Parts: sequence; C-alpha cells; structure tokens
Amino acid sequence: MDAANAGRIDHTRPGPIDDSVLTLQSTHRSEAIWNGQDPGALTCRGRTEEFSNREPMVDDRVVDIIKVLGLEGLLRQPGRELDHGLITALVERWRPETHTFHMPHGEMTITLQDVEVILGLPIDGDAVTGSTQKTWTAVCEEFLGFQPITQDQHKELHGQRILIKRLLEQVANPLPPNAEEDELHKYARCYILALLGDTIFMDKSGDRVHLMWVQQLEDLRNPRRYSWGSACLAWLYRELCRASHKETSQIGGCLLLLQYWVWARFPYLCPAIERGPPVGAYGPPARGPLYLKWAWVPNKKNRPAHIFRDRYRQQIASMLPSQVVWQPYEADFEHLPPWCVAGRAVWTATVPLVCFHLVEIHTPDRVVRQFGMIQEIPEDVNTDPVLHAIDLRGKVGVDWMRKHALHLLNWGNRLQRCCQGVLGDMPPQHEYFGWFKRVTRRFIDVPGATLTILIEGYLRLLSRHPVGTEDYQDIIDVLTAVQAIGRVQPRDPEVLNEEAATPAAAATQRPSITESPSTSIAPTRRLRVRTPRVVPTSEPPPPTPHPSLSPTIPSPTLHPSRSPTVVYIYINILQML
Repeated sequence: MDAANAGRIDHTRPGPIDDSVLTLQSTHRSEAIWNGQDPGALTCRGRTEEFSNREPMVDDRVVDIIKVLGLEGLLRQPGRELDHGLITALVERWRPETHTFHMPHGEMTITLQDVEVILGLPIDGDAVTGSTQKTWTAVCEEFLGFQPITQDQHKELHGQRILIKRLLEQVANPLPPNAEEDELHKYARCYILALLGDTIFMDKSGDRVHLMWVQQLEDLRNPRRYSWGSACLAWLYRELCRASHKETSQIGGCLLLLQYWVWARFPYLCPAIERGPPVGAYGPPARGPLYLKWAWVPNKKNRPAHIFRDRYRQQIASMLPSQVVWQPYEADFEHLPPWCVAGRAVWTATVPLVCFHLVEIHTPDRVVRQFGMIQEIPEDVNTDPVLHAIDLRGKVGVDWMRKHALHLLNWGNRLQRCCQGVLGDMPPQHEYFGWFKRVTRRFIDVPGATLTILIEGYLRLLSRHPVGTEDYQDIIDVLTAVQAIGRVQPRDPEVLNEEAATPAAAATQRPSITESPSTSIAPTRRLRVRTPRVVPTSEPPPPTPHPSLSPTIPSPTLHPSRSPTVVYIYINILQML
C-alpha cells in the first residue's frame, strides 16, 4: 500500500507543495484564513471627501501645467466607491515574494502597461525620488505659499505630511486673471500635491499627503519628465505587500487602479451597467485613459464587505480559463490618446520601481501571457525583504537618490531589460502548469477547497467510464448541477455581471473541444514595441467580444477557450490544476 501511494499528491493540502517560491506563507493572510483565523475584510483608503466634493479644476493656466507634467489622466479621473470585498479577495492572492497574484490558472500582476493605459500616467521618464533632508515648514512657505500650523490638536503639518484639506483651502478661490508667475506656480503646486495624495499616493491616514513630492514640482516653467506611473505602481505594490500580512487591517495606494485592472481582466466580476448616458447627450465621445470605459458602472454603496468578500473569493476560486482576459486592451489601443501608450517600449521591462524610499521589483517576466507570449517557468525573483522593510518612520534626513543609486541605474537601463519570449498561444499541457501547481497556494479557504476537490474527484471518475454509459451520464449530471448552482444568480442591483459566467454563455463563447491546441512555435524574439498581439494559429475561430461596458470605448476581445460544454470546461480546469 505504501508503495502504491508513493509519489501521489495529497489533494487536501492547500499548498504550496514546493515552498521554494512562497517563502512567507506562514505570515500570509491565506494561512490565517485556512486555519480559521480570518482577519476580515480590509479597510480600503479611497479618495478624500473634500476633494471628491470639489468641482474639477477649470483654470486653463493650471490645467496646462498639469498636462505638461503628464498628470492629465488624474485630472479627469471621476470619483468612485471602492469595492472593499473585491480588493480584499485580491489581496488574499497577492504574493510579496513575487509581486504577482497567484490566480487559479497562473500568475498575474499589475504592470506598467496597466498603469499607463488605465490611468494615463507617464511611465518612461526619470524616477520620482529625492531627499527628505528638508525643513518642511520652510518648504510649505517657499513653494506652497503658506505657513502651516504645527502645534496643538489642529496640526496641519504632522511630521512630513500635510493635510489635503489645508492644500485645498489655498485653491478655494479662483486665481486672479493677472496673477504673477510665482503666485500661479504656488497655486498650482497646492492643487497638484492634493491631487497626487488623493489619487495615487493615498496612505492609511486617509487625509494627508507627503510633502516630498514638492521636489518634482519646484520648476514648473521647464519641468522634467518624471515616471509618475512607476512611482504609483511602486506605492501600490508596497501597500499590497503590507496588506497581505495576516495582521494588517487596512490598505492604501491607488486602489482604483487595482479595481479597474480586475474589471478589465475578469469582466464577469464587474457590476453590470444598469443605464448609460442618453445617446448624443454629451457630444462626441471623449478620448482619455481607459478608466472612462467604466464611467457608467454603478457605484455600490453600503455593501457588507465581508459577505461580498466571501462571494468574490468563491468566484475567483472557481474561475474558468475562458474568464481570464489576458490581453484586454487590444481593441482599445487605437481609441486611446497617444499619451496613454507612449511608454510601450518599457511595458515589459524587468526593473526596480523607485519612489523615494520605496524600491519594488517589476516582474513582467512572470506574466508574459499578459503580453501575448508563452509563459515559461520563470527564474527566481528576489523582492528583497530588506527593501520591503524600509519606510519613512524616523527617516527625517535621507538622500534617497544616493541610497538607491544602484536601483536607479537599473531603472535608467530599462530599455535593455525588456522581456524576451515566444509569441503565441499557451499550450494547455505546458510544463508551466505542473510547476505552478507545485509552488502556488491552491486554496484560500476550506469551503472553496472542498468544492474544488469534489469536482476534481468527479472528473477523475469520469475519465474511467466509457462515454454513453449510465455512470458517465450520472457524473455529467452532477457536474452540470454544480456548475448551474455556482453560476446562475438572481438579477438584482447588487448582483455581479455574470452573464458571461453561465453555462449557456460559456458554450456560446467557446470553439469546439475537438480543435487542437496551438502548437505553432514562433522564433524567439524581443517583444514588439508596437501593439503586442498573439501570434495567430492555423484557422483560428473568431472570438466573441464581451458585451460593451462603455458607450465610448469598444470592449476588449475575450481570450478563446476550447470547451463547449460544462464537462469540458471542468476538464480544462483539471488540466491546469
């Protein structure tokens, strides 16, 4: 008996089987959840009430400065409720060891491409860094035009962070038409600093922004071109890494970017649009960052985060291969303004992302399927626990340009550090899937594991019975029932957009199982700097696009699957598990 069991995988283990990759599992949120110590839904720090209640900046002089800095995308970004349950469910799969989400069908992550396309932030430029060897009251007076209160209970300046509300008070009144350049620049800095703190550099205070960004705003006559996108991503990576720890209860950073990223790559998790703008009511469609695509997705207020977290957790655990849109922007590139794709040459650069004290590794080599390439087993990555431990507490006088000089040098060589790979479809029997099954955390919670293990068991039984037999049909009926129960949901205002997740919709979106997977191999080459596309296979079936989520920007094309029925859907899942 012992010999017969040798080499068999214990399917009840949540993983990883091989712990050489996920070395921090013992302190991860998923470990606590599995052990019955769920830390609960995260508190997500969103946009400040003061800023969201303001009218957008309309002074052309200030708007022109914002455009020159490359921050036009932030200026147009509408306010939106954060989905705390969705973000928590994603954080449960974020791994600080790799800076990727470990999803059921492989690693995925937010890349420089996502930041530029979704938010319109520049990614190809100087790193956002400098020194914190400053007298911050003097910085406020010289560059912002006011002396902040630093005493008593009404501190406007606490350490190195200023109240966003105080900055907005400086721009509460219109700028005089005949304002001098110095007055204009101080006015613009107050607004831009508040904008940065309200959109991409949110911290867990929820109402303050660090004054260190003023260094990038000192020269507004001839400003340098900074990579605000890489700084935004470094900040978000750090927040995700911290939030993945089992004792963390809140998260900051640009969480709207994360939410839009989920909606783009997993459309079935996006709330259904209930109504859009009247046809022609607002003139021609506005060209802007991709976040405009979800402008009419309804906000969901007062939703119990823990209930929806559990539901999202189940939705992600039972995700079908065809529900992952690996390249969601292909149909949108031609509709985006040039400044939303200007940095495409560095989208796949494996480089450190530097943002003052932060150094976070960008790892597109682990997710090349997001760029139309076949994913090989990735090389080991070192996200460096020492770097993760660096924060600003007690760092009142550090020259971060000098301290992180080596990482800044690597960022400067970003064009030489882009991924190389084979363009094409991912063969379902590729060795990557076996490797990933061994190194990943397969299960987050016990209910999700129970369902997955039962389905896998039935599929193994199915493979032992001839087609058409009574036992074979009984197993098919059970799997069909499980699929129907898990996917069919009542339609109400609080329900997710699940049309594409039903068996009927799944069947209409997939070509026949009898079609052979792609075996064509393209020569190894550097990823094309132009629009990255998947190398077509011989006589590929035409994919069906997902229903449009926006009246202004076309929807992306779904990645094709090879499963026309519920049974083949499950078989496809089993092959990748």
